[in-house]
Amino acid sequence: MNYGALLRRAWDTIWEHKYLILLGVLVALSSGAGGASTGSNMTADRPSGQAPQMPQLPQMPDLRTIGPVMAVLAVIAIVGVLILAVGFWVVSTIARGGLIAGASAADAGQPSSFGQAFNAGWRKGWRLLGIGLLPAIPTFLLIVLGLVFGAAAGGFAYLAGEDLVGVPMAGLGVVFAALACILGPLALILGLLRTFANRACMLEDAGVFASYRRGLEVLLENFGPALILFLIQIGIGLAIAIVGFVPGIVFALCCLLWPLLILVRGAIAAYFSTLWTLAWRQWTGLSSETEVALADETV
Repeated sequence: MNYGALLRRAWDTIWEHKYLILLGVLVALSSGAGGASTGSNMTADRPSGQAPQMPQLPQMPDLRTIGPVMAVLAVIAIVGVLILAVGFWVVSTIARGGLIAGASAADAGQPSSFGQAFNAGWRKGWRLLGIGLLPAIPTFLLIVLGLVFGAAAGGFAYLAGEDLVGVPMAGLGVVFAALACILGPLALILGLLRTFANRACMLEDAGVFASYRRGLEVLLENFGPALILFLIQIGIGLAIAIVGFVPGIVFALCCLLWPLLILVRGAIAAYFSTLWTLAWRQWTGLSSETEVALADETV
């Protein structure tokens, strides 16, 4: 694989089809400050294995210290933030699919636009949401199991006395640690595969579980090139973080520059998503090395 040509072609693709940057902006809006800005956000599909990131919610206030009206307003505010967070995540997930569809259409020389790309993601929105939620399930199970074990230990302490809690607590701790050793890596693996699963869904019309199976198949068949591409992305991300550290602080402190900051993050998100889409097309035979080389020579 010609990595230099791939990197250059990804840039040419988003530059010639600037609506991809707008889709990247929709992705960046729910990705947090550490996502697209550092380049380590593989999503705009990143194989970093993290569950969908949402804005941090405010803590529930103590209802006994405030009036009933304030309590109702606080609950409404928290529910509103939660709804907005979920809404941003849904739009971001659909935009990720649109980025894949748009970049693939552009690489194939087919007509493409923001509306066509976003509609492509919209049509497969439920599948994309399922693909995005799957890596979060192991983490959710760990949280639930932790609460269950904690409640069980508390109940045993109440019934049997604190002097007899040591051994059961130790046993529950061992069980929980063993489950964490299984569910933690599983969440990481699923998160890493999400980049490939999204492309299997959008470009090969696979279902949620079939997308992960297909993504794993493509990853194993091209593990070396994928690893190199991942390391290249980390290197580019670090370079962007170093060069943009001071300007990023200035942008963050000046609210008038926030639109420009979001635009930059969107461009980075669109670039890395396009990079992985073009790589997928090469690995799966949708575009050959020869076709890419010829296309680069005509640019």
